[in-house]
Amino acid sequence: MNHIFSKKQQTGLCIFTLSALLITSCSNPTEESPYQQQEMQSEVLILQKETAKIEQSYPASIEGKVNVDIRPQVSGYIEKIYVDEGAFVKSGQPLFKINESVYREQKNTALASLHSAKSQLVTAQLELDKYEKLAEKKVVSDFQYQKAKAAYESAKAVVGQQQAMVASADLNMGFTVVKAPVSGYVGRIPKRAGNLVSPSDQQALTTLSQVDEIYAYFSIPEAEILNISEAKKGNSILEKLQDFQHIALQLANGSIYGEPGKINMMDGQFDKGTGAVTIRASFLNPQELLRSGNTGRIILTSEQSDVFRIPVLATLEMQDKLFVGVLDKENRVNYLQLQNYSKSGDYYITKTGFNPGDRIVASELGNIPEKTKITLKKVN
Repeated sequence: MNHIFSKKQQTGLCIFTLSALLITSCSNPTEESPYQQQEMQSEVLILQKETAKIEQSYPASIEGKVNVDIRPQVSGYIEKIYVDEGAFVKSGQPLFKINESVYREQKNTALASLHSAKSQLVTAQLELDKYEKLAEKKVVSDFQYQKAKAAYESAKAVVGQQQAMVASADLNMGFTVVKAPVSGYVGRIPKRAGNLVSPSDQQALTTLSQVDEIYAYFSIPEAEILNISEAKKGNSILEKLQDFQHIALQLANGSIYGEPGKINMMDGQFDKGTGAVTIRASFLNPQELLRSGNTGRIILTSEQSDVFRIPVLATLEMQDKLFVGVLDKENRVNYLQLQNYSKSGDYYITKTGFNPGDRIVASELGNIPEKTKITLKKVN
């Protein structure tokens, strides 16, 4: 039977349409297996080495560069809320007012104790001065002078202690006004005026997100990290990840975010449950389109030369392994396991296992038993 080939180059792949005829053999069935007696219809690709743009996509969660939980530092009832949810606030701007009556009384008590301590210090100073002069004239013993001096030092220490109590009361008074530690957008405010709050509360008063720059967190499986390590330049895995030519963020509606990204963090360990490691990419957010909680996909793009592109449709998955159907000189299908590959869109990319000119079954490999003979037909 004559085989007529028509080569059509299309991104390094040549496609042939095969005609299939079921041939009923009249020979002894013991001489040929059933697979060797049949021919099936399919399409065939002729593989050529090429330079391919490789896109790898990973789900990502987005967070603001700074996310701060706002919590009270003193207990009390919320008296006033100065901002609304979603508002932009500047660093130092008041957010909440907690009733300060308890802390005002604490300050008044501390001030009264300070005044009393200062009076006792004055008295101790007078006693010390008196015994100092008497001791110089040998009117009293040195013991009485030392006793007066100790009383003075004690009174002086009490004054210092009461001054600290006043400062602590002032600090607590200041904490009754909860201020923004950073500039950012206000999140949900679950507790309203009249609610009792405490530093030990599990739920924060609100959250501030600084989103002039955002972080996109995504995970790369261990096998792909090893492939990247072999293919990319750099002294460390992080440097190899940063070697990607283009890092894009695909938004939830499928559009590509306008700002390019850069990888700047790789987690120190792999997740034992998923076998993947967390990576962080950062993106400028000048229009503040993105907020904490957004989702998307990170797309890593690079180019590789001298590779073979195998369509996903040309593969067959069996027991977590991928196979392609390679035609031999007699046009019979032989299953070949795909090795050292990466996935890019609708293609698998590999440098090993094939030679230029190899022919593979283009689709529905699962319906074509191994050793099936393929008859080629010219494509018009």
